Amino acid sequence: MRRLWSTIGSSLVVLTSFGLAAPAVAGQVPFTATGTAVITGVTHLPGGLTQLDGTVSGTATHLGNTTGPITRVQDHQGSFVTTVVFVGANGTDSVFLTINGQFEGGNGGGDKCVLTSTGTYTVTGGTGAFLNATGSGTISTQIDQCAGTAIGTYTGTISQPNSN
Repeated sequence: MRRLWSTIGSSLVVLTSFGLAAPAVAGQVPFTATGTAVITGVTHLPGGLTQLDGTVSGTATHLGNTTGPITRVQDHQGSFVTTVVFVGANGTDSVFLTINGQFEGGNGGGDKCVLTSTGTYTVTGGTGAFLNATGSGTISTQIDQCAGTAIGTYTGTISQPNSN
């Protein structure tokens, strides 16, 4: 059970994130998203990889309230790759992200329930006002694997809505 919570907890780390601002780029505007993730499935893959599927809900700049699917594949050395779709409140606008990073914690010093995750995200497209969107930023997340909760924020930039 502890190992399952560790796997689920690790997956929630990236499902919602907290990060630092990225520098603005021409045609880019600030982008921040906060949310909470719920794991809906865990699949053990060949090569010691674990895939976690879930849903994330929260709020995002330019989108309002958001919901959407999230998939994370992680290894046992602390690396992960995640894809997430933030679907806006209007149901038409969405933003696609790919996230790469590292997670750690839960074993040494301090609170053994808390995991941290850091990484970077890349905006890989979207729909509606965010068709062909670009952008990037950083993430940093905390998860309480004992409580099964994760909170955090993605912070960076995204191409100006309807600018593509």
